[in-house]
Amino acid sequence: MGRKVRFGIIGSAGLIGNYHSDVLTKGEGPYELTALCDINRPRLEKQTADLGLPGTTSAAELVARDDVDAVIVATPHPLHADHVTMAVEAGKDVLTEKPLAATPADARRLVKAVSRCRRIGGIHYQQRGRPTVARLKGMIADGELGRLLSIRVTGSYYKSDFYYTLGGWRGTWRDEGGGVLINQAPHDIDLMCYLAAENMPASLTARWTNLYHANSQVEDMATAAGVFPNGVEFSLNVSVATHADPSRFELFGTAGAVTLVGGEFRRYVRYETDLETFARSYGGPNPYQGPASAEQPLPECEPWDPTLVHKRFAEAVLTRQKDAVLVPVAEGRWSMEVIHGVLLSGHSGRAEKLPVGPARYQRMLDELIAKARPVDRGQADSEQGMAAKF
Repeated sequence: MGRKVRFGIIGSAGLIGNYHSDVLTKGEGPYELTALCDINRPRLEKQTADLGLPGTTSAAELVARDDVDAVIVATPHPLHADHVTMAVEAGKDVLTEKPLAATPADARRLVKAVSRCRRIGGIHYQQRGRPTVARLKGMIADGELGRLLSIRVTGSYYKSDFYYTLGGWRGTWRDEGGGVLINQAPHDIDLMCYLAAENMPASLTARWTNLYHANSQVEDMATAAGVFPNGVEFSLNVSVATHADPSRFELFGTAGAVTLVGGEFRRYVRYETDLETFARSYGGPNPYQGPASAEQPLPECEPWDPTLVHKRFAEAVLTRQKDAVLVPVAEGRWSMEVIHGVLLSGHSGRAEKLPVGPARYQRMLDELIAKARPVDRGQADSEQGMAAKF
């Protein structure tokens, strides 16, 4: 048996930490789980007993262990920058949960720490590993859609008020730093940036609001529109207030259009004549005429392996080849800047250029915290009834 990467998890006994422990103990890859860390002692003690592994409530102790090669950071995102920095300064490689951080300053501090310490850093955007995403990315690169014109992203991730009673940090400006944008939508925002441009947008205009969640201070709906540096336009609409609308990606090019719903191909259309060519050459008589189009067979793809992020990250650690990481931490800034740009634009009421200014963003966040209305939650057991199993 070849060498395996020995992982420790910070935040191991929480919802997402348990998901990662499942992957590392039940999945098949060049990795193993060797140590656990969580500040919730009762949950940690149960987890260590169930898995037969050592545990600690101290992140500093976890990253100092000789039997830990790499660390998974599965704590709430406002803690990511501190925990990632602690791990890389201890000589560990790090795979962090999404989103990268809570503020632009923390996101940049995290990325700089990984680079400064010359460690391998990845972010758990596992949707990038979907075969459908790889196939669509190839279609774009090969020109099957012609020149990419625009991408439209929508998604509903409905949450009841009960959700916000699970973990006191959720749904507050002070402890979470936002709502649907920073918690539920980062995967879709990351894919939008990856498919459209492999970059963050150049600018955007946005609006956000809280439609009806009484025990949440933060936005439960957000819309935005803007443009990427390569000229691809985008629109984004995400919400935890609407329901029964799985993530939808609609890409429009001059030669065709593709729709993904729930990560699977739903529609593929090609035009007999390129849209730009037709626009310039058609001479009438119908003022509403467009080129003929034809539905195409939906591309066939292999089943999705949700552990691909862990496998690729472990491969990078073992070979010291940073290119093996599926999503490097630096690319986590794309979605982070969109999130911060949307919140800032919705607050300022004007278009914002990206990346946003960290100091200006912090001033906005401080104002939102100061003016936030009190929420009455009647705290339930943290993450009661929630599951994220491999």
